[in-house]
Amino acid sequence: MSVYELIDKITKMQAEGKDLIRLDIGQPDLPVPDEIKEATKNAIDDDRTGYTHSKGIPKLRESIAKLHNVPEENVIVTVGGKFPIYSAMACNCGKTTLIRPCWGAYPLILNKTGSNFDAIDTTIESGFQPDFDAIGKTDMIAINYPNNPTGITISGDTYRELSDMSKDRDITILSDEVYTKMAFCETDSITNYDCDYICVSSFSKTFSMTGYRIGYAISSEENIKKIQEFQQLTTTSPTEFAQYAALTALEMIDEASVRISRFYEKRMKEAVSLLSDAGFEVVPSQGTFYLFPRINGDSNEFAMKLLKEGVSVLPGSPFGPYERHFRISLVTDKMEEAVSKMEKVRKEVE
Repeated sequence: MSVYELIDKITKMQAEGKDLIRLDIGQPDLPVPDEIKEATKNAIDDDRTGYTHSKGIPKLRESIAKLHNVPEENVIVTVGGKFPIYSAMACNCGKTTLIRPCWGAYPLILNKTGSNFDAIDTTIESGFQPDFDAIGKTDMIAINYPNNPTGITISGDTYRELSDMSKDRDITILSDEVYTKMAFCETDSITNYDCDYICVSSFSKTFSMTGYRIGYAISSEENIKKIQEFQQLTTTSPTEFAQYAALTALEMIDEASVRISRFYEKRMKEAVSLLSDAGFEVVPSQGTFYLFPRINGDSNEFAMKLLKEGVSVLPGSPFGPYERHFRISLVTDKMEEAVSKMEKVRKEVE
């Protein structure tokens, strides 16, 4: 069963009235800030409900460019963060190297586009830190920090190492930075380095704007043009009123970042303590609302048995060869109850 089939099964169970503690999806349980809701309403009242330029409205591109200290020509507003990732991977005619565990959408996208790819696997023993020296011949390296599913970040020295590798070996760095503003520690960005990169972010996680479907990409004008062509041929343009709401979101990004980071860091520490006491191996997250614990058993069996107990998690296999791991999203205030049920099921499968 694929990750999307499992989520669909969980969603149907909930729709049928099953009482579930949902730890399976990356949907923040904080509401969209009131200022953004108001901006959304105002934009609709102002009839901001039509097509826009396929690269997004100029004011939003200007604000994103200012935030990242790049020229406006190097920015495109997209329909969510997944779209530019798909576009970048589809446009890469060579090999892509993934750093695992990675978001399950990456290999699915590469398989769907018929792309050639390999992977470098990290381990819980190394704190999920990658060894980039192990990367062979490739044309693109896809990274995601803070990471989904582990929440781990990498250092500025590691970004510099990637940048040097990009220049020396003519490699594009596809950097998924959707969770950067949810980091619990100081974190870097590939945009701070002089190399061939495609940086992707979105408004979904920091502002709980998952349903707005607004993201963006920063790259060279050549790469931006390729993503723009994909957008023109598929979605045409991002939703207009959502882009105006995103403008307001950027005005409060520092405040929102501090608030959401503190909120989920507190939950992360509580969950790590509960999981450790319950017999799970777990590396504390450095950002995001995810943890990737390990059990001494099969996580697919664990996830299905746990679902019968009313708790939904994702097994580790969608993220790579991690059959003993499972991912949880810290998007509930019922973690103590959830971990109690996890401990019961863990004892059954180990």
